[in-house]
Order: sequence, then C-alpha cells, then structure tokens
Amino acid sequence: MYWSITFDDAIDNNSSMCNDPVQAQKYCTLFLDIVFGHGRDSTKTRRELLEEAKQKYSSKEMLPLRLGIQWWEEMKHEGMPSSQQNRFEAELTKYVMAQVQIVRMNEQLGLKGSIPSLLEYVRVRRVAVGAPASIVASEYDLGIDLDPQILHDPLVLALQDAVSDHVAWLNDILSFPKEFRRGELINLVFLIHIENNHILFGDYNGSAVDLIASLDGNEERTGSFDAAACRAWEMTKSRYEDCARLASEIMGSPHLSAMPHVKRYVEAICSITIGNWAWSLRCGRYNAPTISSYVGCLHSLCISNSPNIRSNISS
Repeated sequence: MYWSITFDDAIDNNSSMCNDPVQAQKYCTLFLDIVFGHGRDSTKTRRELLEEAKQKYSSKEMLPLRLGIQWWEEMKHEGMPSSQQNRFEAELTKYVMAQVQIVRMNEQLGLKGSIPSLLEYVRVRRVAVGAPASIVASEYDLGIDLDPQILHDPLVLALQDAVSDHVAWLNDILSFPKEFRRGELINLVFLIHIENNHILFGDYNGSAVDLIASLDGNEERTGSFDAAACRAWEMTKSRYEDCARLASEIMGSPHLSAMPHVKRYVEAICSITIGNWAWSLRCGRYNAPTISSYVGCLHSLCISNSPNIRSNISS
C-alpha cells in the first residue's frame, strides 16, 4: 500500500517524531481520530481537525492523513463488509501505534543503551511493517468476505504471521544501511549483530552518532554487520519456506480447502511476499550509497533466490 510508505516517511523524516515517542504518538493518535473518529472531540469536525493539523504539520506529514480519509471513505462507499471494516480499522490502529513502539525502542537505546530482545522486536515489527492491514485489504480487493472460522484457524493465522515476518525482515535487511546512517538502529540486522556480539555492546552504550562514528571506515566491524545480514537473510528464506509449507497445508486440509474462497485468499496473501520482494528490488528506495558492499551483496542474494510460493499451492 502506497499509503503505508507515506505514513512511514512522515514519521521517519520528521526529526521530532522519529526521535520523540510523545510527538509520534500525538501524530498517530491524530490520524486515528481524523480517519476513524477515535476519541474525536464532538465539537470538532474532521475538516476542522485537518485545518488545525495544517498549522502544525508539513505537506508531507499531511499526506497520510488526507490519503487515509480518502481510501477509508472509498472502501466504505464501495461496500466493504462491516466485519472487514472492523478488522481493517483494528489492524490499522495496531499498525500506527506500533510505529510509536519502534520510536520508543530507538529512544531507549539512545538514552539508556537498552535494546529489546529479538523476539520482542519481531513481534512489534510484524505489526509495524503494515502487512496485517494489507492482508485484510486483500479480502476487499478480491471482493470476498471470509468466514470467521477460516480467519481463526491456526494454520491461517500462522500463514498471516509468516507473510508479515517475511515482508518485515526483507525490508529490514535492505533498509538497514539507510536507517543506520540516520541513527535508527532498532532493526533486525542490528539486533542480530548485538546478539552475536554481546561483549561488544559496551561500545554501543552511547549515542547512535557515536556508534556510527566508531564504525566509519572500520571494515572489520562493518563486516560483522554483513554477517548479521546473512543470518537475517537465512531467517527470511526460512520464513518464505514457512509460507510455502503453510499454504500447502491449508490447501491440503479437507476442512479448509472445502470452504469458499480459501484458495484465492491464500494465493492473494502469499502474493504479498512476492510483490514486496519485486518492489523492494526495483523501486530504488534502498539504493543509496551505504555501508561497504552491504546492499550490493544482499541484492545479489535476493535476486538469485526470488520466491515462487504460488507453485506450492495445490488445487
């Protein structure tokens, strides 16, 4: 979804929001208020809230607010089932607030040298990447309304998590150099690096600027990031294999495969991984000059291992 890119950029490119969870939360709460009416002051209309926001935020920061209103109203107008509306609103609420959690993690690293565990980060990042909301939107795009029994099935839930992780981890691998330069260190690659080098964490118990300066031109230590990236890549490939396996198990389940729309749904959400893969390698978003040969190396890995999940979905 183009919107999620605009939202991500609005926070990441604002020095106040990307470094201050309080400001990030105000922006995210405003989005939910303007688009969905969460906690909206009954004396203020959506238009009035937008006018107030224009006095505080730049045009780039206003764009996600305007786009959010536009596509939300369009989906409702075009007949999005109420059950999907409720699930989409819930997932998007989780998504925007997960952005605040990531900002808070970066703040805690800078202030206290505190980092989340890899598992804690993965759980938050799974939501913060936006894939769960896209998965709900895929039902709307297909014009189907799935039985809740399907959506609550453990295999389907596991597939949704696997798809979300695959999208998040590939994004983390490719965006790490850019985020590293900006001092945003809470990323799968960085956390794997720390996990592999506990004894070195004292070197990072300061500001992100100090850390980046200490690594500038230090091939021995930047090479360790390459090692962490390779492990992240192996994790991502394994998650792709999970997607393929789970898709196959779902379609091999007599209970699930007999239910309407299941095959189309499984193909659609698996295509999110393939679409993200192709877009990430072609969009130019991650091609800025960066650490050593990191991006070139990872691009080669990605290109030589492009996925084909659909072939694993039997009829």
